[in-house]
Amino acid sequence: MDNNKLFLKVGIFLFDGVEPTDFIGPYDVFTAVDSGHPEKQTTLYQTPHAMYDVFTVSETKKDIHVSAGGLVFKAEYDFSDCPAIDILVVPGGRITEALLSNPNVIDWLQNQSKNAEITFSVCSGALLLAKAGLLKESSATTHHLAFDALLAIDPTITLKKDERFIDNGRIITAAGVTAGYDAAMHIAYKTAGRDAFFKAGEILEYGEAWKSVQRRLVGLPVHRKITAKCIKCGKCMKVCPFGAVVEGQNQFMIQPERCVGIGPCAKLCPVAAIESLF
Repeated sequence: MDNNKLFLKVGIFLFDGVEPTDFIGPYDVFTAVDSGHPEKQTTLYQTPHAMYDVFTVSETKKDIHVSAGGLVFKAEYDFSDCPAIDILVVPGGRITEALLSNPNVIDWLQNQSKNAEITFSVCSGALLLAKAGLLKESSATTHHLAFDALLAIDPTITLKKDERFIDNGRIITAAGVTAGYDAAMHIAYKTAGRDAFFKAGEILEYGEAWKSVQRRLVGLPVHRKITAKCIKCGKCMKVCPFGAVVEGQNQFMIQPERCVGIGPCAKLCPVAAIESLF
């Protein structure tokens, strides 16, 4: 994926009964990447240019009532006039039989997914992807209360009940509600890079990214170390998303300027040779 492409278009599908956090979470993440002004250095991390154009789409331009309470939204576009979408976000909520059997919705999801670089469901939004045939013979997750419904729609799915999100390349499914933040942060890193990921974490004060930013703010080190217990299996270098691990003569080593202390290496080290900061 081209991390230098200007304005990846993020289209968020809205429908009656949508769960607000399912789409507001990803909306927050993608807009946080573009917040502030580089010349004012308002955050520790900056992005060189605007990365995302985020907008909402519904079948028609009628009012959208959320899953509970009195919130009402109106999408910016409908199926007839929405721009091309690079990242399609499909939130969950009250997924009715009427919605699942609506041919306009299912056809639109299928067509958009063909052209999108990433199709991303949150919570029970995975049911819509399954109905559209987008999860066939794939690993996926959803809200725990929708596990059975997902498999009822497509029993070929390998359901991952203990994962916050599953990345199958062009299709990403997130578990319930707040897991949408986790998956959106992952997509920000995947499409816009390291600084975009940490900028969103800093603006939102969210997750492991925020823990790393906090350490920087108070002058604490943010890099891990590999001890002499290292057996040179190489797992740490393979899984580091920041390219911070290099091979030394007797053991692997971590480059302090690249490590940010939150990758999966410490948990995966078979001999606990990596010092974790958190």
